[in-house]
Amino acid sequence: MVQYARLVLLATCLIGQSIAYNFPYEAVQLQESDVANNPDLAFGSLPGEIPADCKTFPGDDDWPSTQRWAALNATLNGALIRAVPPLAACYQGPFYNAAKCEDVKRQSGSSLFAKEDPLIPFGMWQLGNPCPIPASTNLNNSCNFASFPAYVVNASTVKHIQLAVNFARNNNIRVTIKNTGHDFIGRNTGGGALQIWVHHMKAFEYLPSASISGYEGAAGRVGASLEQYDLLNYMNANNITLLCPGSSTVGAYGGFMQGGGFSYMTTKFGLMADQVLSLEVVTADGKFVHADLEENKDLFWAIRGGGPGNFGIVTSAVVKAYEPIPFATSTFELRTNTTSGAQVPAETFWKGISTYFSHLVRINDAKGIGWNNIGKSGRGFTFTGQVMMPSMSSSEFSSFMAPLISDLNKIGITITNPTPKWFPTFPESQFRPNGPGEGVANRRLVSRLFPREIFEDPTSKEFAKAMSAIRIFVEEGGYSFHSVDYHPSLETAGTPGSYSAVNPHLRTAIMHATGFDTQSAGPDATPEQQIAGHTRLRKYVQYWINATPSSGSYMNEGDAAEPEFQERLYGENYEQLYSIKKKRDPWGLFYAVTGVASEEWVVEGAQLGLPIQQGRLCRA
Repeated sequence: MVQYARLVLLATCLIGQSIAYNFPYEAVQLQESDVANNPDLAFGSLPGEIPADCKTFPGDDDWPSTQRWAALNATLNGALIRAVPPLAACYQGPFYNAAKCEDVKRQSGSSLFAKEDPLIPFGMWQLGNPCPIPASTNLNNSCNFASFPAYVVNASTVKHIQLAVNFARNNNIRVTIKNTGHDFIGRNTGGGALQIWVHHMKAFEYLPSASISGYEGAAGRVGASLEQYDLLNYMNANNITLLCPGSSTVGAYGGFMQGGGFSYMTTKFGLMADQVLSLEVVTADGKFVHADLEENKDLFWAIRGGGPGNFGIVTSAVVKAYEPIPFATSTFELRTNTTSGAQVPAETFWKGISTYFSHLVRINDAKGIGWNNIGKSGRGFTFTGQVMMPSMSSSEFSSFMAPLISDLNKIGITITNPTPKWFPTFPESQFRPNGPGEGVANRRLVSRLFPREIFEDPTSKEFAKAMSAIRIFVEEGGYSFHSVDYHPSLETAGTPGSYSAVNPHLRTAIMHATGFDTQSAGPDATPEQQIAGHTRLRKYVQYWINATPSSGSYMNEGDAAEPEFQERLYGENYEQLYSIKKKRDPWGLFYAVTGVASEEWVVEGAQLGLPIQQGRLCRA
């Protein structure tokens, strides 16, 4: 058995202490000799304090001079970027380029494009749509550079991150962190910030035998920026199973894991945060530290589930690995007033929805999950349901699905037991014939966690109230309802997963529901229209909340203006997380929307009710 913690690569850190690291890019670290007599680059000393009421913004008297930025770039060996939003090519000025403009317009809706750009977030509404595609319907036909981060550090080593952290902290500049860019609420962008782009910190090594943090078994060393499709290839190459996101270009071990992170195998193996055995992290003082159950235990607990980009910048981790397992899926559809699928009357349709959800406990007890969409189509409704099941043969899964199909038949829905799609390994079930890539949505959304206990008795009034809340959301509100139905219990989390800052509401849930606003948050809508649309959406989400009064929401797919976010996103962990935040980052360097201690900050210039990140960050 390999004792992981001190048998990998060794480095000497700035205070002369030996530490472990996982990959060569982490061996390149900032030394005291690099920062001697340079106040811009000096390490922070704890305890520190917030130096001013507002972060320094471009144009301020104390904004670093061009010469000092150039000096930083020299120390970074040219990794500092004065980034330009790609759509600037569509506007008259020094960056105008008609051919490039057309190319950007074609690609701007793809995650493959957005994740490879150092500057832009996936949701431009998060910055007030500062540089939209020029069109007659846009109310804002200008490209406002000041709304974006001012500079980007293209970090390919730990030293790059340390230099960026120290320069920003010492000059009181806002820091933002971009990995692949997937974020629904604007945690990875901000006006006038120094953005740290960690997208290229990709590496992997399989450890057949490891002993760390109370875990004994196979593991993998993983770079913080590995995406789902990267992990699928590593699973195949090493004949193993790893948890990974459901979307192909989501970074697995950055913000996704730090918010909890779910997988299509979560009910069987736990959340992404539960897989982590150790972490390598750059903290707010610029130090590079190792965190596990013995070292920096507070950081190890807080980062795993306590919120993205708020306690440090993760560069790599060691995670659990499992034997290869088969994976099967079964999909069926219900429709009203349509010509395809199982067409049924509206009341029968909604009875079918309740019937499907009445099987969630049974599905999760078998270590599977549910996945579904419910929406309007013309005057009718549509439902697509899918059950995903690891570790069953095709025939076993067909037998497992039979009671659900039988119950649907009993209420008048004529549907046959669909033949499952069966795959000998999990990665084979996830590969896409056309390769990775998703769409980029410029819309706002909400989420809610429905507790497992509601679904344990489908005859209860609590179950009926939950079903009614979902129906009202779709039928009266006109919104699409989506849920992924998994149960990441503490028992499943195991060691060391059960010792983490994961939202306790997530541990007791069996349904993670989301809904998107039908009102545009793009440049074609005024701030007043956006606010009105979001207000209406919250009105209908309140039915979910009324049906789940003791629960919360999922921070990675939630509302940037989530009411009472401290309780809903963090539960009883918030007080301890706040204490760790103040101890580890007294400067308030790492700010993230709905993050721990974010209530102490406000973005200037944002209209009340519109949580955009384009302005100066000030103390509330």
